[in-house]
Amino acid sequence: MTQPDRIIGLLLAGGKGTRMGGQDKGMVPWCGETMALWVLQALRAVTPTVFISANRSLAEYEKLSPGHVLQDPAGLRGQGPLAGLLTGLRAAAAYGAEAVLVCPCDTPGITPETLRLLTLAWQAHPDRPVIAEHNGRQHPLHGVYPVSLVAALDQWLVSGNRRVMGFAGSVGAVAVDCPEREEGFRNRNNLTDLES
Repeated sequence: MTQPDRIIGLLLAGGKGTRMGGQDKGMVPWCGETMALWVLQALRAVTPTVFISANRSLAEYEKLSPGHVLQDPAGLRGQGPLAGLLTGLRAAAAYGAEAVLVCPCDTPGITPETLRLLTLAWQAHPDRPVIAEHNGRQHPLHGVYPVSLVAALDQWLVSGNRRVMGFAGSVGAVAVDCPEREEGFRNRNNLTDLES
């Protein structure tokens, strides 16, 4: 039996795509490929095993990462990206990993260099999440979260709180300056964002 990866990738693609006219954002094309594929390739350059959090287009996501597509359980569905993170952390724990390297599907310009920087920073703080900071703004959905946070995140969601930055702050997230080009953290949330 091979030793499990210490960190696995987690691509968040489980949103409703409300601002994208109801389309599955991960499946929307950008620069010739789906946004999910761009992010998946960046994650795979850092950690070979990548899980995808998705609640629709499951057959398409299965083609991208066979056997590694995660659906939120019924009790978590529709609760935003933290639900996908919790599902991913549980899967990572079952897989034998210590943490997940998370990235949302709507930032297709993210680079492996930035993701690698986050994993290196996490190794210095393995008990705490490490999140990206760029030009003074923190990006809590670009980061490394240890599986030890499952109980805390579960409680956060049970309390009805879905604020991602609030959760990251509540568990002592360490912000890491990422000198990424602006495109790396640019969210492609709606159809207009895809044009530039």
